[in-house]
Amino acid sequence: MTRQNLLLTAGPLFLVLFIDGMGLGLVFPVLNALVMDPHAHFIAASTSANARSIIFGAIIGTFMLCWFFGTAFLGDLSDQIGRKKSLLICLLGSFIGYALSALAVMFNMFWLLIVGRVIAGFTAGSQPIAQAAIVDISSEEHKARNIGWILLSVSLGFIFGPMLGGFFSDHDLFAGFNYATPFIFAAVISLFNALLLQLLFKESFQRNSKVSLKLHRALEVFVSAFKHPRIRSLSYIFLVFIFGWSSFYSFIPLFLLKEYHFTTMHTGLFMGAMGVGFGLGTGILVEYFTKRFSLKYITIVSLLLTALFVLGTLCVRTVFFASLCIVPIGAMAALAYSVLTTMFSNQVDASAQGWVMGITGAIMAFAFGINGFLTGALANQGIGFPLLMAIVGLLLSAILMYFLYHENVSST
Repeated sequence: MTRQNLLLTAGPLFLVLFIDGMGLGLVFPVLNALVMDPHAHFIAASTSANARSIIFGAIIGTFMLCWFFGTAFLGDLSDQIGRKKSLLICLLGSFIGYALSALAVMFNMFWLLIVGRVIAGFTAGSQPIAQAAIVDISSEEHKARNIGWILLSVSLGFIFGPMLGGFFSDHDLFAGFNYATPFIFAAVISLFNALLLQLLFKESFQRNSKVSLKLHRALEVFVSAFKHPRIRSLSYIFLVFIFGWSSFYSFIPLFLLKEYHFTTMHTGLFMGAMGVGFGLGTGILVEYFTKRFSLKYITIVSLLLTALFVLGTLCVRTVFFASLCIVPIGAMAALAYSVLTTMFSNQVDASAQGWVMGITGAIMAFAFGINGFLTGALANQGIGFPLLMAIVGLLLSAILMYFLYHENVSST
């Protein structure tokens, strides 16, 4: 399929991914300020900084662990009821979750925020399903490129999402803006996203079996990743990689707030710059390097470079140097993720693409979730501790890739 035909066929899906990425990136800077800033009055002013770090990590961890259960289930479900219906479930759930979160902020109801994050997390599995939909219509020759375009769409959302989150939460820009406004905006775009999908997207996969609902399906899918002979080593590598990456992505707003006293606007712009790096990695670098080097070599080098730039951010503590490092960090991490996702896809045939994309989503959500709770508690060891954990995870995943993965089993 040519690029033009692909865009005509999957254009609505790329728009869905863009809006989805924007909605997810929108709330990260806001949650950081909402919990960590005593003047936000969402958490009791007497709450210690250490307790706030734990709460911040718990909110992230709760969302991601719910994502773990939801993504694995919905990814598998998409092979049974179709990509379109599964994506609609995700988007409508996001709408409800963001709407409840907005109400929680407006009325200072912490428990309602948790409920909103649980619902939004469980239905946040649209990216693996969309990846499977693109793979459905992709040739083997252009699979890596097309997966890169999927991630490019999400990356563009990540560029604008954090910036809009900072913009809509800045009371100084407009008197009506507050910490609830970004959640309202995310709810609206999720609903718009669902309408867009319903009207424009044509189903790419026909139902091939009866729907079987299992509460423990997520655990089954997750465990199956480490039992399947073709993806076992990749699953270990991906788990360690995401564990390291989540330490950086989830806690860089906290680092920026404590180290440089960033506002939500500053944090949004910084994370938007990271999104620019994501776009470069997925939109340009992945196609360029996959045509010239082996997937294994690309992964190892990109992981090592990501670790190096995170180390620079940790050691040279100036806003200027951190700003120089953030785009390469995003680009190298996105390149590693794109290539690893392609390697997963290469291990199975067309009938199991939904399952294997669900695997990647489940591993990512599990690592983010566990790491949220863990790093939130351990962040009190020092503001740079989450970044140190990121460096260790990235380096270890590169080492595992070198020793565990063998190129001669990478194709089907």
